[in-house]
Amino acid sequence: MPRWLLRPVDVASLAVLRIAFGAVMAAAILRYFLKGWIHAYYVAPSFFFTFPGFGWVKPLSAVGMYALFAVLGVAAVGVMLGLFYRACMLVLAVGFSYVQLLDRTHYLNHYYLACLLAFLMALMPLEGLWSLDARRRPELRRDTVPAWCLWTLRAQLMVAYAFSGMAKLQPDWLLHGQPLVQWLDGTPVARALAPVVPLPVLALGASWGGMLVVLLGPPFMLWRRTRPVAYAALLSFHLMTGLLLNIGVFPWMAASLLLLFFEPDWPRRALAWARTGTLSAPTAESPAPALERRPAAWLTVLLCVHFTVQVLVPLRHWLYPGPVLWNEEGFLFSWHMKIMEKRAHARFEATDPASGERWEVEPLRYLTDKQAYRMVTHPDMLATFARHVSEEYARQGQPGVEVRAWVAVRLNGRPRQLLVDPTVDLAAYRYSLSPRPWILPLEGPGARLATP
Repeated sequence: MPRWLLRPVDVASLAVLRIAFGAVMAAAILRYFLKGWIHAYYVAPSFFFTFPGFGWVKPLSAVGMYALFAVLGVAAVGVMLGLFYRACMLVLAVGFSYVQLLDRTHYLNHYYLACLLAFLMALMPLEGLWSLDARRRPELRRDTVPAWCLWTLRAQLMVAYAFSGMAKLQPDWLLHGQPLVQWLDGTPVARALAPVVPLPVLALGASWGGMLVVLLGPPFMLWRRTRPVAYAALLSFHLMTGLLLNIGVFPWMAASLLLLFFEPDWPRRALAWARTGTLSAPTAESPAPALERRPAAWLTVLLCVHFTVQVLVPLRHWLYPGPVLWNEEGFLFSWHMKIMEKRAHARFEATDPASGERWEVEPLRYLTDKQAYRMVTHPDMLATFARHVSEEYARQGQPGVEVRAWVAVRLNGRPRQLLVDPTVDLAAYRYSLSPRPWILPLEGPGARLATP
């Protein structure tokens, strides 16, 4: 590990992050209770769309799921208070990741980010300041941490923002203001500005502004002179998207995470200003600080592997033909945030090849409303559902049932067109990393606009 990453930096900003992260995660978990999501997402469904390779991840019983979320809530509060910090952060990281792996229907980029940050923060000694652990165990108290702790979290944020910004560098977003034209239509903001700013112009301005803020904001946060303006722009962007798009706790998570780009001792300076009215405050660093102890070799290797994966995984969609917004091959875990609107009409037909009998399949017989809504625009979920239907008939003594789908999808305001080949038995598909030949290409006028 380079020597500059071993330099001690003030732990204060990371202590504030620990408190804020625990509070945001506690609020996120509380929402599951208040909105009835635990039952709706993990108890009521009879089938779950698991992630490839994670079919073995199964939900607990109803009591078990409620107990798990209660434990996660306690763990989040423990992280916030710095009480049994390492154990609580590890429980939060593992438990919340388990919840996210149960059903990809509920996949959200900011929950994926929360899982990554929780695992990374569990590796760091962030209980040394403003924590109950430091109060009950004075030997844990510390004013500094090695710089790799700070830069690891900064790097994770920059990866997410960079790929999110690059995903917006495509004509749908920059030339047509899609999908913001659809999302802003009818909103109070659009109605108020309509006399002076037409909806298409407003959507284009918001699209370009959002792209520039997300792509350039984090790099400008690294430069002290532009940092306040960049933070204000990013904060405004997240608050506005939170109001318009209902993205839960993410704006508050982002607001606290971006504070990592300020000087590490900013909380001490803020407290000193509150007490004395002056911004000058001593830092925890000495003029020539000694280097922190070099971390174990396994930790260095782990971080190198982690960031290699973080850079390569979002690029994998380039290995597949066609626009990723249409076929969604390589879409997950790639930080493609809020850049498409898909609306679909779907019809499923089952065929018994032995008798030639055909009948229509009703998705809501097997899925919840949200599962069915998400499934019809995702090709791999369509195939997973078809296979599940075929297996259900096999369990009832009718093996070999074929399932085909007629799915007409409208992407970012385009005319509807078929997403998958209606002549292909989707139940016969087994997951692989190869391109799916039964996904029909995006065609017609403007088809290329969705190509990243």
